[in-house]
Amino acid sequence: MILVYALTAPAAPVPKPLRRVTVGAVTAVVQIVRRPPKPTLRALRAFDRRLASLDRSVPAILPVRFGTGIADLAELTLILQARQQALRRSLRSVRGRVQMTVRIVNVEAPTPKSQPARSGSEYLRQRAAARDVPGFAPLRAAVRRWVKDERVEKRERIASVYHLVPRGSVPAYRRALEAAASDAGLRVVVSGPWPPYAFATTF
Repeated sequence: MILVYALTAPAAPVPKPLRRVTVGAVTAVVQIVRRPPKPTLRALRAFDRRLASLDRSVPAILPVRFGTGIADLAELTLILQARQQALRRSLRSVRGRVQMTVRIVNVEAPTPKSQPARSGSEYLRQRAAARDVPGFAPLRAAVRRWVKDERVEKRERIASVYHLVPRGSVPAYRRALEAAASDAGLRVVVSGPWPPYAFATTF
């Protein structure tokens, strides 16, 4: 089977045992394996190291979920052909950018899951509420100039805010965010740069 690591724009050769499969303007970085890997800590770390190495060597990368397997080359080619335009748009959005992760502990407990929106305006209100992290607004404003995109994830009392920022702006972004957090009295943990895991399209 074909284990898919990431999607990139056609670029430099990849290290063995990885291979490239290019269809149009999209390249899948893959490995031929006998069976899907088990999600052990060792395997996950090896997967992350390879993605980090790829991220440093290509201008744009879309990581693929660990263990994603495709039956054969014909199926992979068909997927890349069918999703060519959407994947090209996604690659353009991450080109030259990396993910920064901001975690805030002890946020307010999440509210019960809301009912499906009954109108467009209600849908937009629900989306805004999902992005709301108490006290984070001054930090968001402080780094707005560098942020191309944002994702927010809440689990229990921990909020994770993922920012897509230009690779060269990481030091300035980090300084501005940490200064804003200090001024706001908000305790955060900032990590990165990472490959844009939170912004990759489901493959």
